Amino acid sequence: MSNHPDSSDPCYCGFLHRKCNPATCSQAARASESPLRASLRDLRKSGESGCTTCAIVFDALSTPNIRDIWQESIEPALRAQRSGVVNEMRIDEEAIGVEFNPTNMGNERRVLRTRASEVSDDWRHFNVWRERNPGKCLESHQNERCRAFPPLNHHPVEHTDSEASMEHLKDWIRNCTKRHTCYTSDDPVLPTRLVQVVDGQVRVVNTEGRRGRYMTLSHKWGTNEGFKLTKSNITDLTSFIPWDDIPKAYQQSIEVTRRLGIEHIWIDSLCIIQDDTEDWKREAGKMKEVYGSSYLNIAAVQAADSHGSLFASSTLGAEYPARKISRDPSIQIRPQPHLTHRYFGSNYYQTSRHPLLQRGWVLQERILAPRVVYYDAAELKWECQAMTDCQCGGMAVISNFKQDYHRFLADRETPLAYMWMRISEKYSSLEFTYNSDRLVALAGIAEQGVQSGKGGRYLAGHWEHGLAHQLCWGVHSTYKRPEAYLAPSWSWLSVFGSVVYPNRMDFRGAWSRIDVEITEVSCTTAEGAILTTSSSPIWGFIRLKGRGLNMRAELTSLGSESRPPVYGLRREGGDGEEPSISVQADYVMSREEASAIGRVFLLFWGDIWTEPTFLVLRPVSADSFRFERLGILRLSKGDKAKDREKILAYCTTENDIVVV
Repeated sequence: MSNHPDSSDPCYCGFLHRKCNPATCSQAARASESPLRASLRDLRKSGESGCTTCAIVFDALSTPNIRDIWQESIEPALRAQRSGVVNEMRIDEEAIGVEFNPTNMGNERRVLRTRASEVSDDWRHFNVWRERNPGKCLESHQNERCRAFPPLNHHPVEHTDSEASMEHLKDWIRNCTKRHTCYTSDDPVLPTRLVQVVDGQVRVVNTEGRRGRYMTLSHKWGTNEGFKLTKSNITDLTSFIPWDDIPKAYQQSIEVTRRLGIEHIWIDSLCIIQDDTEDWKREAGKMKEVYGSSYLNIAAVQAADSHGSLFASSTLGAEYPARKISRDPSIQIRPQPHLTHRYFGSNYYQTSRHPLLQRGWVLQERILAPRVVYYDAAELKWECQAMTDCQCGGMAVISNFKQDYHRFLADRETPLAYMWMRISEKYSSLEFTYNSDRLVALAGIAEQGVQSGKGGRYLAGHWEHGLAHQLCWGVHSTYKRPEAYLAPSWSWLSVFGSVVYPNRMDFRGAWSRIDVEITEVSCTTAEGAILTTSSSPIWGFIRLKGRGLNMRAELTSLGSESRPPVYGLRREGGDGEEPSISVQADYVMSREEASAIGRVFLLFWGDIWTEPTFLVLRPVSADSFRFERLGILRLSKGDKAKDREKILAYCTTENDIVVV
């Protein structure tokens, strides 16, 4: 059999030969420049016409057990008739799409993706590689004539504290240091305090402005964390810390630090004096520098508190075994777990099941740190600003939130508000031990936004540029207001609950038309502190012009401890025969507070993502147009469009509306 198909038949493997030298690889010399996607049937026909590489791909996906995995995706896609579904799969399963996923920078991972539709629920992913000859060194493999299926360096392991796992981590660090600009080679100024871990001893040290490399730790605080730096024990902890006194998660993080040859690690509970309010405020405001200059951030994903384990035993390799390909037994294929890495993606917002990733502070730590290694219950996962990977490969096949954030931050064309809506959605779903931390735990990311120069002023979780588009948030869980005031009612920071933006993908406003005109906006703190570094409440208002009308509000449902009240709205002065419009408040209220609301102002905000959208405002002053946000009302298409015209017909333009 020749190594190239007949010229009359297309070949689909050109992408796989991108790193081959045409002078030495006959397939690279002849493979066509083809699209990255074909059907399995296309690959079979190309193989039958003589293309060895296409034949290998077909055989790999036809391997017993592997075929079963992608076959299971067909029936749900057809039943739901999801976007892009190929109905021909009903009679020929080989009509399923196959995509050669782009190689991730530096890890040489080859991934095949089967696509039963355009929806990721119907995709399946498989790693394919050529087994390394134990008699050859790595350089010999890199110089082989054909690089279509290079050896794979990272595989699932049985124990995340194994030597193999440490080699994987070191490989990721070497690759990032050599190929990326994530971490500068210049030693940064060290944080105020660090935990020194050299010479078999552990103690807290004052760095006094010295420079050097250090690690950081992201961990979940438990309900009773007794091992921490306080004014009473600072002398003891800066002298010597007995190893047996150190909680397990800290011990194991210190072990990783030592194995990487780093002398210091920053652990918040030991590097901030926890019962010194001034020290806490000062150090908490430095998170951008602390995590932003870290050599590597260790994320203790599965540990519920400091006494939990950083390390774990894994069954990934057994659950997803590698299979040899009959055509060429030196080539193997391994399925990836399906949809288990979504939390790390850009477009998924479900709450993570991992204790650490439910913690509010961690989003900032993850984004600010140039490089992060996640120790979870199954494997090691890697994120830097340029690459993601993990031992099973699932990180390499999703659009990554951290990478997208840094790319958009550097992109002068894309508004900052677009990425910030994603940050708001993720951050608002996370948990805090202390509600007051909600402002300062966002400060480092906000400071990066200020330094980008893209968003204008930072305004209590929003940005001056494109502000009107950012105020269309809705609340979809928790529905609680903090006991103590934190932020203006128009800010999503004023409500505890998962926030969702229906217009997030419309970041250029192509499908949205804002009707209001914001004429003035102000935010400040009581002490006049910089908004991005302050932990104090943010006071502010928005002054605007817009169309609206007064509505009578009838309480139709009091709600419960977990659901906000619902009101039926009717136009003031109406004949009473008009149907009411139902709106749910943003937050839970007491019976007395909910019953006291009898009148609201319905402000037409615009057509947002083509849906007529109104802010529902409750008056805070009887003799002026001064309001707080109560909720948001969206009229869906169809018959509701008639309501829009009826409402707007009664609206009057007001030139001095103030929302606080």
